[in-house]
Amino acid sequence: MARSVAVLVNPDKPEARKALPPLVDWLKKRKVEALFSLTHPRLSQSLFAIALGGDGTILRVAKKLAPAGVPILGVNLGRLGFLAETDQSNLYFTLEEALAGKLKVEERLMLAASISGEGRGRPLHFLAVNDCYIHAGASARVIEVETHLNGKYLAAYRGDGVIVSTPTGSTGYSLAAQGPIVFPELPVMLLTPICPHTLTQRPLVISGSDRVDLFVKDASERPHVLFSVDGQENVRLKRGDRVSVSRAGRKVRLLVHPLRNYTQILRTKLRWGEK
Repeated sequence: MARSVAVLVNPDKPEARKALPPLVDWLKKRKVEALFSLTHPRLSQSLFAIALGGDGTILRVAKKLAPAGVPILGVNLGRLGFLAETDQSNLYFTLEEALAGKLKVEERLMLAASISGEGRGRPLHFLAVNDCYIHAGASARVIEVETHLNGKYLAAYRGDGVIVSTPTGSTGYSLAAQGPIVFPELPVMLLTPICPHTLTQRPLVISGSDRVDLFVKDASERPHVLFSVDGQENVRLKRGDRVSVSRAGRKVRLLVHPLRNYTQILRTKLRWGEK
């Protein structure tokens, strides 16, 4: 059977559309078939998937590919590209190494989230690579989120909301909310309040085997309260809704260079440690 690689493009990026034809030609010359759909019947047999875009493209693709176990080679065509292994200037060199089996597969924890409540019928289910969070949306009003850990009351956060993050997502929204940077291989989750209205509430690092339950008090009186997943999916919360978050039963698989470590990524992408 011919070798195949999934090629997934962010159509909103002109750079991605422009990079696609020469990439397909390059693969054809090496007798590698390009698969362009996340529903392709032979997707699970792909050597890996190439995600052309930015972190948003990788996040969107990762949740679709996780059940198939296909590793992802992220190609950054955006600004930060924290999850990407390469950029366009090094794309073909990195692809040569990927096809030769010289890149390693790094597995990252994902979150499984659900929303249940009266009047919703079946619970809504989501997967998150970076984070999921309850927030006030465009409103400037304070919300209160009651939080339980493994069925026991933890705290009521008053402020702009609460983030539940993976180690991968620790450099995203959680970091902007003063959460810690966590190395991606650690089996933990982060609980980070967003602009809390008290000095006594700080980010928590909890076990990856924990379950977090979140309730918004008086949500029916605050129609602006939203639940967001990786900044890409949004659901308006209602009175009595319970948001449950725990470790997912599957992981994201990313192709990375074996000689590049996480501190190098922090220094390159975030200028971490610079004077």
